[in-house]
This record gives sequence, C-alpha cells and structure tokens, in this order.
Amino acid sequence: MLKQIFIKNYKDTNNPDIRNKYGKVAGIFGMISNLILGVIKLIIGFISNSVSIMADAVNNLSDMASSALTTIGFKLASKKPTHEHPYGYARYEYVSGFVIAILMLIMGLVFAKESIVKIIYPEELVINTVTYVILIIAIMGKGLQMLVYLDFSKAINSNTLKTNAIDTRNDIISTTAILISMIIMKVFNINIDGFLGLAVSVFVIYSSIGMIKEVLEPIIGIIPTKERVEEITKKLLSYNYVQGIHDLVIHNYGVHNDFVTVHVEIDSEMNMIEAHDLMDNIENDFRNDLGIDLTIHMDPVVIGNERVDELKQLIVKTIHELDKSLEIHDFRIVEGTTHTNILFDCVVPYEKDYTAEEIKIYLEKNIRPEKETYYYVIEIDRPYC
Repeated sequence: MLKQIFIKNYKDTNNPDIRNKYGKVAGIFGMISNLILGVIKLIIGFISNSVSIMADAVNNLSDMASSALTTIGFKLASKKPTHEHPYGYARYEYVSGFVIAILMLIMGLVFAKESIVKIIYPEELVINTVTYVILIIAIMGKGLQMLVYLDFSKAINSNTLKTNAIDTRNDIISTTAILISMIIMKVFNINIDGFLGLAVSVFVIYSSIGMIKEVLEPIIGIIPTKERVEEITKKLLSYNYVQGIHDLVIHNYGVHNDFVTVHVEIDSEMNMIEAHDLMDNIENDFRNDLGIDLTIHMDPVVIGNERVDELKQLIVKTIHELDKSLEIHDFRIVEGTTHTNILFDCVVPYEKDYTAEEIKIYLEKNIRPEKETYYYVIEIDRPYC
C-alpha cells in the first residue's frame, strides 16, 4: 500500500529515480516507526528494570539510524556517473547494507555484555499488564515493518532492504521471546532476564555475521546469476551471422548497472564493414533494451572447412578424455611445410590447476599423426560466468 500511495510509477523499478524513491519511502517509514517503538520500549524498560527490554528498545533506536542509512544509501546510489566515478554510484546501496549489519553486530555485543552483568548481579523486575500490552504492540508494529521491507526489496531486488527485513525479523523473534519470558517470570516468580538478554544478543550477533557476509559478496564481486547469463547469451545468439560466443565477462557496479565484455564469433568470410556494423547494432540494442554497456571483441572463425572441423573434433574428444570440464574456443590452424600449428584457448575451471604445458603433453601423447607433426599453442582461460 505504501508504494502505491507515495511512489508515482512504482512499477518502473528499472528507473534509478524510482529505486531512490523506494529507498526514501522505506527509510522514512523505518525511522518514524522505529523511533515510536524504541521510545515506548525504553520507557517500559526503565519502569520494569528489564535489561532485555532495554536492549530491545535500544535495538529499535539503532534501527532508526539504520533506516536513515538506508535513505542516504539509496540517495547516493542514484547519483549519475561522474569523471571521478564513471561506473556510477550504485554500489553505495551495498555499502549502506554493510554498515547496517555492522551496527547490528555492535549492538549485539554491547547487550551481551550488559546481560552477563545482569546474570551476575540480578535486579528485581516490575512486570504488569502494561508491559505485556506494549510488547504485543511492538511485535505487531515490527511485523508491519517486515512486510513493507520484504515487499520493497522484492520489487527492486535490493540487498539493503532485504537486510532491513532480516533485522526486523530478528526484532520480532527477540521481542516475542521477551514477552513469553516476562509471562514465565511473573507466573513462576523467577528472574531469567539476564539469560534472556544474552540469548537475544547471541541471536543478533549470529544473524549480523551472516548478513555481513551476504552484503560483502557483491562488493567484492561474485559470479552473475544463471538467469542473467542466459538472458545475455540468448540475445547474442539471436542475431543473424553470430556463430557463437565465448569469454563472456559481466562486471556489476550495483543493481541494474552491468558492464559486459564478450567475444562474438562470425564467419571469417563476412565483409568487414558489415561485421563491424553488426557489432555496433548489437551494442546499441543491449544498451537500449537491457540497459547494459556491452563491448564486443569480434572473432572471425573458419566455417565449412573439413580439415579444421576434423582437427577440432579430434582435439575436443581428446581433451574431454582428460577432463570433461575442459572446453576450447578460438580454434584455428596454421599449416606449414614441416608442421602444422594448432592454436586454441582452453577454459579451465577454478577448482582445476591444469597448465598449458600439461595439456600440450597430453595431446602429444594421445594424438600421433602418421604423416605430419602438430605443434600446439595453448592459452589458458578461466570461466567468469
């Protein structure tokens, strides 16, 4: 409902301005709701003398700061590229998610310490109906928050808002645990407030570490999704005269901000001017249709040459006998009077450590032509997708 009310054209999620508005609305909503919940819990925490409720209250106030960071992060991420940062600022969204996760970790550690003090030096608690009512209202308010963050994060594929949703889920779990424990302490007249605060703190610390890992991955650089690779590959292969592709590399600088390089194979007999015009058209189509800055390296390949085709099939068969995970491309031959040079690139998975020399020795050992000599010139590639 919030996005329909406050975000005009909310369905145009590929638009950086719309993404910024999603972040702004989510951030303002989070700041206001967390401020209200935090102040109410803080008051109840003082009255009841409960470290677990106090920890929950301060956690809500830190969430208010996180919401402010979310708003700032989306605002910075929407900035247009500049001379200093030609790839744009979209990664600020990842950075804000990282800062939020760090804040959660710090809060977990602080209240773990406070809870241990309460375990060693327990204090009398004041628990009444108002305590229960406030905690129930807090749980309902956090539930609404989580639904908004999840809805917004799915709409714009945002790790930052997903991090906020996970943080809010943790708040719901901790507040629910506090409510149940308050009832138990009241009924059985026991004080487990310090132990409860420690359990909540450990849960927050554990979740924070997982979130830090998740938001760091796109900053460091991760493999693109299978769907993104298939989308780009399918579109490239849909063009007439494109025989194949390889060396597809996708550099991500934030959501909807991809820079892609690829080698496109075309018939070596194709007119150079026409081939160049085709590459220009493909690059323009990708920029207009998918918002991708594509750079193409054009690879001419020999089509319909029996000699080349037979040798390539033989090399592929022999290499797959060594390891089925190996692939080759840019295959070509140069024939001379005393020997034939066979040149190709071999794609070796990261978990394998084959060298060009090892592959060359294997081919020489297993391919022994009777009337000619083969020299192998091999380049090792790594898969980026």
